Amino acid sequence: MSFTLRQLRYFVAVAEHGSVSAGAQSLSISQSAVTESIKDLEADLGVKLFERHSRGLRITHRGHQFLRHATSILAEFAVARGVFEDEGPTAQGRLHLGLTSLVAGYVSSDLLAKYRRANPQVQISAIEESGEYLEHLLIGGEMDVAVMMTSKVSERSALYAETLDVSPYRLWMPIGHRLAKQNSISLADLKDEPLIMLNIDEMEQETVKLLSALGTRPKVASTSDMARRPASLHKE
Repeated sequence: MSFTLRQLRYFVAVAEHGSVSAGAQSLSISQSAVTESIKDLEADLGVKLFERHSRGLRITHRGHQFLRHATSILAEFAVARGVFEDEGPTAQGRLHLGLTSLVAGYVSSDLLAKYRRANPQVQISAIEESGEYLEHLLIGGEMDVAVMMTSKVSERSALYAETLDVSPYRLWMPIGHRLAKQNSISLADLKDEPLIMLNIDEMEQETVKLLSALGTRPKVASTSDMARRPASLHKE
């Protein structure tokens, strides 16, 4: 394999924004450059990363698998480049950090631990709020950085966003459930299944939107606000 970092950046941008045009706009490059890059990457990997349809692109299962590796590679590359930048004076001061409920319960402890080890002299003040309010604070200059679901960022032109991790939808089932025996599960398989869904950080709305592709609203048995569980679909 001989894919490049540029191809990975283009792929991640399209996967995050859901279309070539939006991905190209976020990168400030032409759509044709992104399209050719994705085609070359798929040819190099020998797999389809996106399915083409009349309304745009849909990331494939293989695409989701590769997305996790791509974001990890780009993150490691950023760390490697930062090695030489870290030779300067030790960072000091105060960091005003914002977290949404899902992030606060799911990934904040690891993120903060790593940051404190790297910047022991920086004082951190963190607040937990909705993503919409955190955007307001960022744009107003009242907060330095926020960690939230990038898919819900509305003011992209006014903010700089970087992907730290990618969490695809997952279906959790009890042992012995009929769907657990299948090699793959489609949205159609969930049409008549009662679901328990996470309802923090707009997860319930996003899940309903995803399952609405079936033409009917999903059957929601109950909702959960347990932030320490993964950002995913839950099955009763």
